Amino acid sequence: MPHPPRAVRRALAALLLALAAPAARPAPPPAAAAAPAWRTEFDEVCARTQDAMALSVEELRSLVARCDALLPALEKLAESERKVFTRRLQACRSLYQFVLDSRGQK
Repeated sequence: MPHPPRAVRRALAALLLALAAPAARPAPPPAAAAAPAWRTEFDEVCARTQDAMALSVEELRSLVARCDALLPALEKLAESERKVFTRRLQACRSLYQFVLDSRGQK
C-alpha cells in the first residue's frame, strides 16, 4: 500500500496527539448529579481513539454512527460548550472514518 501524502500524515499525527492529550477537567463537586447522558456517550465514543487501528471494521462503523447520533444533543448546549464538544467529537469521528477508509483501500 503506498504511503499517504505528507500533509495527510502530518494532519493525522496532529489529530492523534490532540486526542491523546488528557483533557483537564476539574473534579466534580461531591453533591453533583451524574453526568448527562450525552456526556457519558461522548466519553465512551471518544475514549476508543487510541485503539482505532486495532478496531474491527464493524466497530469503526458503529463508532462513526454513534458520533453522528450524538451531534443533535451537542447542538442544544450553550455556545462555547457546543463549539468545544462538537469540535472534539468531529475529531474523533474523522479519525475513525480515516481508519475505516484506509482499510477499504487495502
